[in-house]
Amino acid sequence: MRQSAFTAVPGRLAALAQSGRADLHIHTTASDGEYTAAQVGALARLANLTAIAITDHDILVASADSRSAAGAQIEMISAVEISARFNNREVHLLGYFVRTNHDELNRSLTRLRDSRRERFKDFVARLAENGTHLPSERIRAVADSSASLGRRHLARILVESGFSSTRAEAFRRFIGPLSSSVSPKELLPMDEAIQLVRAAGGVASLAHPSPELTSKDFQALAAMGLAALEVEYPWGRSSRTPLLRAAAAGLGLAVTGGSDCHGPDPPHRRIGSRGISRDELTALRDWRGGTIPSTC
Repeated sequence: MRQSAFTAVPGRLAALAQSGRADLHIHTTASDGEYTAAQVGALARLANLTAIAITDHDILVASADSRSAAGAQIEMISAVEISARFNNREVHLLGYFVRTNHDELNRSLTRLRDSRRERFKDFVARLAENGTHLPSERIRAVADSSASLGRRHLARILVESGFSSTRAEAFRRFIGPLSSSVSPKELLPMDEAIQLVRAAGGVASLAHPSPELTSKDFQALAAMGLAALEVEYPWGRSSRTPLLRAAAAGLGLAVTGGSDCHGPDPPHRRIGSRGISRDELTALRDWRGGTIPSTC
């Protein structure tokens, strides 16, 4: 019998994290993750973390289940990963410590999720036109279980339905070639996204900054009110951490980091595999209601 994504996690998970670290980039089934919020909380406790942030795509998750599973010793930070646009490119903005009941932010996130759902339907229709008919019951189950749909959901269905052996193959053979022909995903202008996070009482961090961004781009983002750069991340073979730490220090910005965990695989993205220190979390928290650094 195949193990579930949760029970398949090996017991050595706790060794991935150092005591006192905070993993501030985790996804759940509310968007395109494989763990429920309660499972995330339990895994964070196993990893001996001091704080976590569930950063689902374009949706704020306020989960009592996650808090209960994590235990009182782990701080639960309200957060979101927003689909945004900067210099005509898609970027992702992480919002931390935001009020989950902020009306304007939630209205904007709802609009983004509606766009995601329409794009998901468009992908399904285009795949069918090309002869790849996904099982309607699987489509319905996925659409009903997640409020924020994305391409990873399609990849999962393609694998589960036998069209692809791996998620990477699903992206390469089916999803990637169609990406330019389906309806575009709505993106918030970056300055608008940053101001929404700040209006909701939060601090804004740029997720996994692209190597194409220059020092002038970072300066422009800081001038918009960006508070931090995500510097600790599962970059793979070419770590950008030293460069990004230097950029953040030069602009007087805080730093964030996390595993970007979506499930048990790949191992280097498991909960607690990346994060920031307790002191760095304190510095990030101090930005709440803060002003734009004078260096901008």
